[in-house]
Amino acid sequence: MMKKAIRKVSLPLFASAGVTAAAVGIYQAVCLFRANRKADTTPHDTYTTPDGISMAYERYGFGRPVILLHSLHPGASRREWRPQIERLEKEYRLYTIDLPGYGQSDKPRQPWTAYQYAQTLHHFIQDVIGGSVALVAANGGADIALVLSKLHPEDFKKLVLISPEGIGRGFATPQDTEKLKKLMLPYFGTQTFLDATSKKNLRRLAEDLFYQKERMPADFVKNLQKNARYGKGAQASYAAYATRFAAADTKEAFAALDIPFVLIWGEKNPLNSAVYLETAEKMQDKGEFLLFEDTAALPHIENYKVFGEMLLDFLS
Repeated sequence: MMKKAIRKVSLPLFASAGVTAAAVGIYQAVCLFRANRKADTTPHDTYTTPDGISMAYERYGFGRPVILLHSLHPGASRREWRPQIERLEKEYRLYTIDLPGYGQSDKPRQPWTAYQYAQTLHHFIQDVIGGSVALVAANGGADIALVLSKLHPEDFKKLVLISPEGIGRGFATPQDTEKLKKLMLPYFGTQTFLDATSKKNLRRLAEDLFYQKERMPADFVKNLQKNARYGKGAQASYAAYATRFAAADTKEAFAALDIPFVLIWGEKNPLNSAVYLETAEKMQDKGEFLLFEDTAALPHIENYKVFGEMLLDFLS
């Protein structure tokens, strides 16, 4: 009798749980479907990597080649460099790239390491540009540039690096990555991803990236929204960000640089403290070191005029 009673209670409970799970799954699928319908549709060229990944990029101007490489946060894309394009394209051939997992590029179903990104960037430089370049890279993108400088130093003539995270924080720790599997799960992982990439939370992220909020471009958060959930592997891209999966210790690579470079830090960067600029200065007796006052993680946007003047001067 007891077993029969338990069955009578349990079956409705399990059925209820199944209905709830199905409802959550439908809700999540609808959210992702809507996000992909509203995705960025900016015209672009594509490059297919040796792994079969389609990378979106744009090309501007004529002259010596310069690559502009974006940061690695949810919703990041090549749009980050638009404030710099108008003045630079008059003198240089510019390439703005969406790395795999970002913008309009394919988003791999599994998180990528800094080594994978660096090798992919190497193939792009060799196959599309066909020779060494000047590269300007921000935040996580700057770490990828430093990893590549160690693997293929022949790819670069000059480097401009904005607050590379690996100089301060180094590799991800086991504590950083312990939640990676959970973030890759359906239901729980997907819901965590959807919550983190809501308009409200993307605005909070944007406000951390800028010190003077009035300098944030009017469409900045909207562009983050367009890109953060785009593509079938978008959840993996968020999981990599949340666990610092692509982080690298780039101190050794930075200390070994033997080409002209500029290292830049935003004075008020809350995500990667400017104290690491002083740390970096002790590693190198070459290059230039600049502290941009009253800016945070994106001085190339927040003080784009001064940054552009500095960049033109250095590249010339």
